Amino acid sequence: MTIECLVIILSLILICAMCSGVAAELISEPYSTIAAPATPEHPRNGEADMIRLKNGDLLLAYGRWNRSTDDFGYAEIRCMTSSDHGKTWGNDRVLVSNEGKLTTFSVSLLRLRSGEILMAYLVKDSTEDCSIFFRKSGDECKTWSPRIKFEMPAGYSGYTAMNNARLIQLKSGRIIGAGWEGYAKGRIIISFAIYSDDNGKTWHKGSDVDIRALDPANKIGAEEPAIIELKNGRLMMLIRCDFGCIARSYSTDQGETWSKPELIKELEAPVAPSSIIRIPKTGDLLLIWNRNRTERRPLNSAISRDEGRTWEHIRTVDDGTGFAYTSITPVDDRILLTYWSYGPGTLSLKLKSMDYRWFYQSDK
Repeated sequence: MTIECLVIILSLILICAMCSGVAAELISEPYSTIAAPATPEHPRNGEADMIRLKNGDLLLAYGRWNRSTDDFGYAEIRCMTSSDHGKTWGNDRVLVSNEGKLTTFSVSLLRLRSGEILMAYLVKDSTEDCSIFFRKSGDECKTWSPRIKFEMPAGYSGYTAMNNARLIQLKSGRIIGAGWEGYAKGRIIISFAIYSDDNGKTWHKGSDVDIRALDPANKIGAEEPAIIELKNGRLMMLIRCDFGCIARSYSTDQGETWSKPELIKELEAPVAPSSIIRIPKTGDLLLIWNRNRTERRPLNSAISRDEGRTWEHIRTVDDGTGFAYTSITPVDDRILLTYWSYGPGTLSLKLKSMDYRWFYQSDK
């Protein structure tokens, strides 16, 4: 081998090493913080959602409980803001005071094409009375319109709910919420879409998604759904159930009717909800869930490049005592997650931020 060839080979090796180093530098390490730590006075903080304001700040809304972690304990919705992409938070204030006899929580935020911000949340008046309410803001969450209640048709239990971070707007302009009903008065839980075609003034219910189509003896039901619009215009609903994996259903008419549920057996899951978005930078689907048949740990992510048919790049987002009730917010090149982080008798609200490319790497 001539000296000239050796020099060329060594130069190529050096260039490759430099390129690898640059690529590694571009993908910064995830960072995390306890955005709302549990305290003796407020031992539960969670069921959050986040939105970017027009001035570039992030607004994080979350439920805060008073001296209780119970689902029916006194709670209100609070918010705080960050001007450094979620690293630090301040201006903590009440966003929605407790409007119920028991609890107000489980907030969703959506920037509408009109420029307004739509908010949904739950109000509980008893252990058998839960309702979904909507408000809109035209001044970046400073003030809100009078609330609008979603009215379930007659014949249901009266316990109607929607998880946090469950609002989307379709390409057609229709607004979709992922609702569920049951739990009370002996009724099994069913899932459905809530939809509005007039910018949130009036709301309608889609057809029931009933897990008993797979097992007539099932006692748990189709719980806490999440909905995503696919590139071909169909909607995909991901469903919490007790079959040891996530279930799904499809709609070809923008949420009005839904297919018989089916199991995604490759996505093992406990009785816990999942969350899904489309990554703006790539167009791929990002799933956040617990990859465990029985426990809410660890917290995992997966990517789908084929609209949910298959999943890859499964990673561990967080590992510990337990995690649930996530929100996913893309901000520039980063993905911000919020979720419960379990502690001894407490639930803190944790925030984790990562470069979107982190989800395409392999666990180290």
